[in-house]
Amino acid sequence: MKKLTFNISDKVALARHVVARTGHNKVDADARGRVVAVEGAVVAVDFAGTWIAHENGSTVRCLPAANLTKIMADGVVYDY
Repeated sequence: MKKLTFNISDKVALARHVVARTGHNKVDADARGRVVAVEGAVVAVDFAGTWIAHENGSTVRCLPAANLTKIMADGVVYDY
């Protein structure tokens, strides 16, 4: 599997293998966000209401970089 590098403000989605592992549910498949921080192999993503929010209403989630994929400028989800 090719390793992607993420930068702050990259548009991202959950990787295809993650969506498959969660049963191809619509909530996970439609989740889109923007990278707000990168700390090694962990990426903080603001899903801005496209994924389930925390109990306190926050929409930022910290996920392993391996569970994310980039969305290109033309809207195509990068698939490796």
